[in-house]
Amino acid sequence: MLFVSVQSLEKIEAILFDLDGTLVDSLPDLHFGIEQVLRKWHLASMSEEEVGRYIGKGVVNLAQRVLQARLPGAGEEEIQKFTRDYVNALSVSGNAHTRLMPTVKESLAALRADGIPLALVTNKAGALIGDVLKKTELEGFFPENLRISPDGGLSPKPAPDMLLLASRRLGVPAGQCAMFGDSRNDALAARAAGMQSVLVRTGYNEGVPIDRWAVRAKGKCHMPAQRDYVTP
Repeated sequence: MLFVSVQSLEKIEAILFDLDGTLVDSLPDLHFGIEQVLRKWHLASMSEEEVGRYIGKGVVNLAQRVLQARLPGAGEEEIQKFTRDYVNALSVSGNAHTRLMPTVKESLAALRADGIPLALVTNKAGALIGDVLKKTELEGFFPENLRISPDGGLSPKPAPDMLLLASRRLGVPAGQCAMFGDSRNDALAARAAGMQSVLVRTGYNEGVPIDRWAVRAKGKCHMPAQRDYVTP
């Protein structure tokens, strides 16, 4: 992750962060969880690369796409059961393979020292967030009420719902918040919420390089000269 000075963004008073692919590299754990459930269901194995192509819109969407690839015709009940089995597999694993992205802790500490309010806005299942933050020693940066997930009926990104809730809880107008993420879902959610966004090149973006998406998404995102991130 590249630290971007808040001064480089216009009129920003608070920053929202995605989790997987932005603050932490969790793909090895996500792959592990999927493999555990595929094995339990007696379905064919799946590579880490393929799992990476399905990450971005939350755990239910991930389960649905995995089942489309391995069990065509799976219904809603099977998708929900696969989702529960997957979340349970990750909970039991203790997120053993998840690692911090480079310079994340230093970046968050610098932002906090500058008095910038922070929130976490992630499509990850809420039951898994606390363990990941504890393992990576990030829990102190994000109080529980500022860990926003789709739990409780909120629509996942690219819908703006979670970002707008974070804005309200921070007490900062949406137009003065920036969303840091790794995928088009982060950028589109920020756009819908009326926020600026910064996209790091360390994530998954459903298998599409974020640079390529940025070029195609003219009017939504452009690429500055910096090496490690793109902004809308």
